[in-house]
This record gives sequence, C-alpha cells and structure tokens, in this order.
Amino acid sequence: MNDLPADPTVQERRCPVDASLHGKLRTPDFAADPFGLLGELRDSGPVHRCEPPGAAPIWLITRHAEGAAALTDPRLVKDPTSVGLPAGWRPGEESSQLWSKDLASNDPPNHTRLRKLVARPFTKRRVESLRPGIEKAARELRETMMREETFDLVTDFAGGLTTATICDLLGIPAADRAIFQGWADTFFTVTVPGQADNDLFISITKYFARLIARKRDDPQDDLLSELIKDSSEDKLDGHELISMASSLLLTGHEPAVRLIGNVLFSLMRRPDLVRELREDATLIPATIREIIRFDSPALTSLVRFAAEDIEIGDVVIGRGDAVLVSLLAANRDPTKFERADEFLPSRDTSGHLGFGLGIHFCIGAQLAQVEAEVAVRELLPLLPELSLTVRENELPYHPGLQMYGVQSLPVRLRPV
Repeated sequence: MNDLPADPTVQERRCPVDASLHGKLRTPDFAADPFGLLGELRDSGPVHRCEPPGAAPIWLITRHAEGAAALTDPRLVKDPTSVGLPAGWRPGEESSQLWSKDLASNDPPNHTRLRKLVARPFTKRRVESLRPGIEKAARELRETMMREETFDLVTDFAGGLTTATICDLLGIPAADRAIFQGWADTFFTVTVPGQADNDLFISITKYFARLIARKRDDPQDDLLSELIKDSSEDKLDGHELISMASSLLLTGHEPAVRLIGNVLFSLMRRPDLVRELREDATLIPATIREIIRFDSPALTSLVRFAAEDIEIGDVVIGRGDAVLVSLLAANRDPTKFERADEFLPSRDTSGHLGFGLGIHFCIGAQLAQVEAEVAVRELLPLLPELSLTVRENELPYHPGLQMYGVQSLPVRLRPV
C-alpha cells in the first residue's frame, strides 16, 4: 500500500486509530444494539478506522452524505487485485476464487456485462410473477407452524420462506435446501466483511459444479438452466456460472431472512401499528420501507478498496485500504432524515441506503420487499395472539459486521 502524502496538514486530519473500536464492533452488546455506538461515531465524524489488530486499514463511513458518495465513487472498487492486493485481501491469506466472477467482486466493464445477464429475473414485473408461489410457500409454512405449540418466526418462517423462494428461482432441488441455511449463517457472520472460510467456498463450489453439470444434461424451467442455455456471445462461462449461482443463493437468502425477521419483530412490539395494518393493508409496503430504513438488515455495505488515495470527510484513505459504509448508521443520519431515530411509517424514505446505491444496488431488493410484504400479510392475523417464549433481552442477534437483526424469534400462540 502507498504511504499517505507527506503534507502535514493532511496528516493532522487523518482519523486516529481507536484501538478499542474493532473489539467493540465484535461484542454481543453491539450486535443487539449497534445504534448507540454508531450514533457516537457519526456525531464525531464521518469516517473511522476500525481494522482488527495486525490487519490492513479498514475505514467505516457512518454519515449519509459521505456514505452515498462512497457507494457511487468509481475510485472505490470491488476487485482487490485491481489495486495490487491478493484475492483473499489480507496478505498471506489463502482464498478460494469462488466469487471472483460474481457481481459483488467485479467492476465495470465486466460488472456491467454480468449484471445485464442476470438482471432479467429481478425486474419488477418478473418478481411480481413470483408472488403467487411466495404466497403459497408462506401459507404452507404458517399452517405447519400453527400445528406446533411453539415455533420460531425467523428460523422456521423467514428462513423457510426465503429458502423456498431463492431455491425455486435458481432451480435447486428441495432435498438440498437444508444445507444452505448453515452456509448462509457461516458466510454472513465473518468479523470482517469480504473474508470468509475457504472451506465454505470450496464446499459451495463443488456443489454448484455438480448441479450445473446435471442441468446441462437436463435443463429445467429455472434461472440457472436459463443462464446455462444462454447462447449469446456474452454468456457466462463455467467459472462465472458457479460464482453467480453461489452469490445469488447466499445474498438472496440471508439478507431477506434478516429483513423479514426485523419486520415481524418490529410489528410484535407495535400492536397499534398491527391494528392499523389490519384495517388498511395498503400501508404495508410503506411500513416495510420505513423498517428497512430504521432497522436496516444490512449493517454495512460489502467491502470496497481505494484505487487511489481518496479524501473523504477529514480523512485521507490510502490506495489499497478497505472501505465499509455503515448503512445502518447512514439511514439514521439526522442530516438526511428528520427525527431519524423515530419510527415513522408515514415518512418519505426516499434516499435510504438499506439496499445500497449505484451500480452495486442490491439486485434482489424488489424480491426481498415482496417476500417481506407476503410474510406480513400472511402473519398479520396471527400477530396479536403471539407472545415471545423468552424475554426480549434474551433474543440472540446476528453477530459480525454484515447483518443486523434477531437470529431467532421463538413464539407461542396465546399469551401466557
């Protein structure tokens, strides 16, 4: 990595290293309530250095204006090798090449080509065509849960619904679905976004290599078969197929689980809002958008790397340094949203960063919102009769820096 410029005025404005910050970001207390610390960071400045000991610099952006600018800045790139870093990011760390050709790891012009090839199933019209299947899955899950004395709205319902949706979309056999929850949990609980277990990468690579081979011989009516059959000049090669399928599977599952969990938990804590939604279901989409802003399921963006020295706020980020945007902090920035720490379903949420911004805006955003809306419509009649089986302060929260939300929401019918 290049040294910072020698200009002393720039050096003086460089964000000081808080040796304790990385440790604070890893605690269960932060996972359960990140808003206090993120608010303090946002108030004290837009950019903060928070790398783990011995690692390359990682910078966390906590304000909306700087975060939105970073998400659309072409000088912040997704491919670490383009700035002289190893594929595994940290020097000396082995890494599978599983996702070197997915959307999240590429920059234009290759990213433009890849996104164009996979964008078709995620248009608003195509996603709406999936709604009947999502509704059917939600009804079946609800009926199954109601036969039990207790059930979990996150692991049983949200997890089951998003697994069924993304697996049906990709064409993954129903018998294989159980293994994906563990993969998603492992991938999204890494301490530093962008780095994950190499064994996990290898397992996913082998699985999709076998599945793609089977679909070449016996294509079905699904996205993966469609991508395999593509005869255009720009079609995906074998490596790209594996990377794209793996990326779409995990990123199409875990964020949607967290979103649905956050939505349902938010409604359980607001019985007046539940009554309002039962009287007027047209308010559900706006309520979900406010929950995405207020309790963003994505704690941070995926990692980017500075392709050159970049000044953001009062900080110079050196070439090769890693950059994260705290979407959770940006979405509660009072300079962007009036009364930002208040939950106001009727507010205009335009400009929230819950799904990112720019060319890497979440390709599955529309699908995730439809899944959440279906979940609310299906469970709305039940919510007044559900009660937690544990104290609220005993609920486990998703660890790591990537996702925010309850990992489990165990409930029973009829309060006791």
